[in-house]
Amino acid sequence: MRLPTIVYMRSARQKKLAAGAGLLIALLIVLVAAAPLEPSLTAAAALAFSVLAFGIALLGVAKARMLEFCPEVLGGDLILPRASAGRLLLPLQFSNAGYADGIIEWLAIRLTVNGDASREVLLSPVGEVDMQRFIQAKRRLTDDNLLEPFTSFPLEGKRALAKFVLFDVAERPRAPSLRLQPGRYGFELFIKANNCRHPQLARAFEHVVEQKHIEDYRDDAAVYLINYQITLASARRALAESEWLPRASMGEASAR
Repeated sequence: MRLPTIVYMRSARQKKLAAGAGLLIALLIVLVAAAPLEPSLTAAAALAFSVLAFGIALLGVAKARMLEFCPEVLGGDLILPRASAGRLLLPLQFSNAGYADGIIEWLAIRLTVNGDASREVLLSPVGEVDMQRFIQAKRRLTDDNLLEPFTSFPLEGKRALAKFVLFDVAERPRAPSLRLQPGRYGFELFIKANNCRHPQLARAFEHVVEQKHIEDYRDDAAVYLINYQITLASARRALAESEWLPRASMGEASAR
């Protein structure tokens, strides 16, 4: 049962608020007791009751916020694995800023090339990759390092977990595979949680794919595109314990 933990694990700020509310209630009791003896105190008591009601309303809003399921996604790096047939591998960290448990039901990426809305592509997750096996296989996708298909997963309150999610063009095999070419690729990552009726935009980022990246990819090399808008030291340690990022690409986007 998580409710007792939430009730009794109070921060210093919460303790101060509780003490202030207690003093205010004591003051109200004194004013109400003195009101029959001094009619002039009636207005002060009414004002104090109004302030107390407003404070209780604010406290209720803050408490409701604490008990919400607030999923967040940290990511932005992109891997073009070897033998991936146009599929994209994204290291993602999912965190819950709230105290309530919840479920991430599904993900989707809207990919736009060079800002052209007519060339939008919808990508959906097709599986999770075991990064240690992926590195042992020299960054080639195989049946051993590709785990079971991506499905909804629970996310506990104030917890975070890392997933290496493989994306492919939605509605395959009817839709053609993604054909990479030089240009500016814009990514919009959407998530659907059980506490929302509609998907929410969780993160947006861009990568510039150069001709060298295309050539390396065609030569059966894994290409790493790094998003420098997220902190390398903290974010990538949180994404996985294993060393998934090649040492040569710590300073720049590289192929390996």
